[in-house]
Amino acid sequence: MSASQRSKGAAAERELFRLLGEQLGFAVVRNHAARWEGGCDSLSVQGWAIECKRCEALSLGAWWNQAQRQAEQAGRKPVLFYRQSRKPWRAVLDLHHIAPDTFTMPGSLCEMALSDACTVIRESLP
Repeated sequence: MSASQRSKGAAAERELFRLLGEQLGFAVVRNHAARWEGGCDSLSVQGWAIECKRCEALSLGAWWNQAQRQAEQAGRKPVLFYRQSRKPWRAVLDLHHIAPDTFTMPGSLCEMALSDACTVIRESLP
């Protein structure tokens, strides 16, 4: 990965985590260890493993698989946030994690606006 790609990714994480913090009402910070060890981009939201992507060419399947693997390693629920240039942040969640009584099998993916994902996350917090 080039220095400019790392810089773009770090800037995207800061942007996303600032927005999440504003909507959730608490600080969401980067997982700096992820750069060297791999893993989720943030573990600041209780119960959730956040993966952040800022890319023009969408690879939602591959990104979701990465988010799932990392969340499983952390013992959390995965959430993927992504954004393309001049477009708003979007989120991908598994409905099984939101309503396990209704969606009993994992793999019922739902894409939503950042604000809607924040509502889901807020409602899941103890």
